[in-house]
Amino acid sequence: MRVLWDQLVKSFTDMIEFFYSITVTAGVPSYGLAIVLITIVIKMLLYPLSAKQMKSMKAMSELAPKQKAIQEKYKKDPQKAQEAMMALYKEHGVNPLSGCLPLIIQFPILIAFYNGLRNFQFQNEAHAQFLWVPNLSLVDPYILPLLAAATTFLQMKVSSPATSTGNAQAEQTQKIMLYVMPVMIGWMAHNFPAGLSLYWVVFNTVGILQQLYINRSLNVRKGEGTA
Repeated sequence: MRVLWDQLVKSFTDMIEFFYSITVTAGVPSYGLAIVLITIVIKMLLYPLSAKQMKSMKAMSELAPKQKAIQEKYKKDPQKAQEAMMALYKEHGVNPLSGCLPLIIQFPILIAFYNGLRNFQFQNEAHAQFLWVPNLSLVDPYILPLLAAATTFLQMKVSSPATSTGNAQAEQTQKIMLYVMPVMIGWMAHNFPAGLSLYWVVFNTVGILQQLYINRSLNVRKGEGTA
């Protein structure tokens, strides 16, 4: 298992070198641009899984008030509550587990890319400079951490359900995480090499665009928007 993991991490390292060679061929040699390109490609390849997960989460959030009503109605009969819940899922074509599998598949891929990037050795230091960052192997103490925190906040914001779940405690926890998580990500980016922070900012930005597209598609399908 360890050998397979190391091979997966190495494959991402090789991909960074491959995309870097593309920038060299294009006449704009840049490891930063290579990281941006590979992050976008990975995000796009994972889009079908991400879309399935996003749609499932949104559908489940919209059913939350009805779930709460069922739980209240049958709070003394768990079996009847479970049957009513299954009937609710069937009626709306929702599988409560469908949002988990895409996340499980994506997670090791993203962690492998993270590790490949963390251990990456820049062969040409001159091309490790990107925008205001003198070297992507160094820490950018301010701008990238702020961008990482801001994009994390925006991604969580657009991914949050607009409907009330009927569970005040859960909603309060979600609200707290909306502010705690970006701060934590910003702090981590403040200590990470700039290449990792750049990856996180691009990853979040593409994720925000994908989530907005999914939200708009679902709203149009429900007649709440225009095509």
